[in-house]
Amino acid sequence: MESVEVRVPTGLRRADGLQRRMWLRPWSGEDAAALGEGPTANAPLAARTSELLGRCLALAAAATPAGAEVARELTVGDREALLLHLHRLTNGDRLDLVAGCSRCGERIELELRAGDLLLPTEPPGEAERWTELTGAGGVVSVRVRLPTGEDQERAARRAADDEAAAARDLLRACVLEVGAADAVVESEGARRALPDELEPALAEKLGELDPQAEIRLAASCPHCRADLELSFDAGELVHAEIDAARDRLFREVHVLALYYHWSEREILAMTAARRRRYLELLARAREEA
Repeated sequence: MESVEVRVPTGLRRADGLQRRMWLRPWSGEDAAALGEGPTANAPLAARTSELLGRCLALAAAATPAGAEVARELTVGDREALLLHLHRLTNGDRLDLVAGCSRCGERIELELRAGDLLLPTEPPGEAERWTELTGAGGVVSVRVRLPTGEDQERAARRAADDEAAAARDLLRACVLEVGAADAVVESEGARRALPDELEPALAEKLGELDPQAEIRLAASCPHCRADLELSFDAGELVHAEIDAARDRLFREVHVLALYYHWSEREILAMTAARRRRYLELLARAREEA
């Protein structure tokens, strides 16, 4: 399957700067099958996203897949952007979303476009920067970095025992330095030096610095007319699509292999659209016969 060049908001840090141009291909039946087997099948969403992006992402045209380790280096916003691009490449731009109204509980159906949820990539984002946090004790200067896929995976593992501690650890892992009047505290000391009261301000600041990381949708309930703000997670969407496709996948492989005599590997390498096209042709031929 041919890869398409895409641009992410922040990029990967390399010796010559941040690499923001990457190449992405649609996910295939082979990807869907692999994600449903082995340790990945029961892994948290963040780990499955690293595996998926690692399979579909390349750092140069016609290059080998980047791998899960590279996907873990990406910022959360870059991963969300790539997942939206992945949906567009595989299933088209349209998004059909379903949510529940927080006021009346009725079902809400939304039709969106993935392209509308992709934020501009210019000017480029900054993976690390100095910023200021304001609390009861005054203004504190901090140097922060944006959360990455690795941070998400570590937080997901910790959340199994303590969700609050997982969230707190993720925030503090993003603190690189804390500025003071007489010195700059670095690394582990900086994370300890940051007052607890500044954690909400830190979370808000990281969201401002990486706006693609958390997508909020404005909607109106057609039943009670309430104005709503809905959270959208591209990872949940894409993996739900893959899980649904996997349920159909092996039936499709069985039929295509039976009539066309292609190998499982050849069929799994096809996009879902191509498999459906052959199944439609096969069904039409059988009707005409």
